[in-house]
Amino acid sequence: MSHMDKLLEIMHYLRASPDGCAWTKEQTHKSLTPYLIEEAHETADMIDQGKVDGDLRDELGDVLLQIVFHAQIAEERKAFTFDDVAGAIVEKLERRYPTILGSEANTLKTPEEIDRRWEEIKAEERLKKGVTPDSSILDEISHGLPALLRSAKLKGRAAKAGWEWPDVSALLDKINEEVGELRDEIEAQKIDKERVAAELGDLMFLLVDFARWQGVDAEDALRTTNNRFERRFRYMEQGLKRQGKDFKSSTREERRALWDEAKAMEKQKKAG
Repeated sequence: MSHMDKLLEIMHYLRASPDGCAWTKEQTHKSLTPYLIEEAHETADMIDQGKVDGDLRDELGDVLLQIVFHAQIAEERKAFTFDDVAGAIVEKLERRYPTILGSEANTLKTPEEIDRRWEEIKAEERLKKGVTPDSSILDEISHGLPALLRSAKLKGRAAKAGWEWPDVSALLDKINEEVGELRDEIEAQKIDKERVAAELGDLMFLLVDFARWQGVDAEDALRTTNNRFERRFRYMEQGLKRQGKDFKSSTREERRALWDEAKAMEKQKKAG
């Protein structure tokens, strides 16, 4: 028996057997959603940390468990099975790669050509689903996505339809304009938090769009920055402890010196 078959058997036993797991039996698609999201983020964190061997293997296993869990629940209500899930993605890949996995001549060689054909096929799929030309091209972008990722997808889809910046300078000018508008709001005699939030949202959206323009994933970039901040902050905390101090008893200059030390060490490590 393969490990995959064993995993499916275990999940069935936990859900169906009288001696199974009471907690597992109570779960639904809805109750499991936070775990699926959490496991996906933990997997991304392992990759960010460069732990791409045993740790990544274990996290991918946790993600796989969630997929098997959902498939088992679906099978119990006679909707679909795990094999149907695998079959659906195989069929989709074969459909979306007709020049590689299908009968079309393999003439597409550049990423741009392949992406263009991919989008054509997706448009055909939308028509088959009943998404008519009168529907918005934004209809299928999930509202459940993280805000940064959804912003990138919204503007990316709009850009493919033709709503794109003429050049990066125009985009940077617009970012500077939004910074000015945000400054105006926070320097107003009476600050309106809703207006501040609106201007901040506009600025964040443009920064995500700038990342997209540069071929950078904004979600990934912010996650990397979060990790970098955490490393430096922890270094600063430990440095202050070695000096017999904490944040309240130390000066800004002392904290800044430790922060700069952490930055310098990161640069040396990267150079090495």
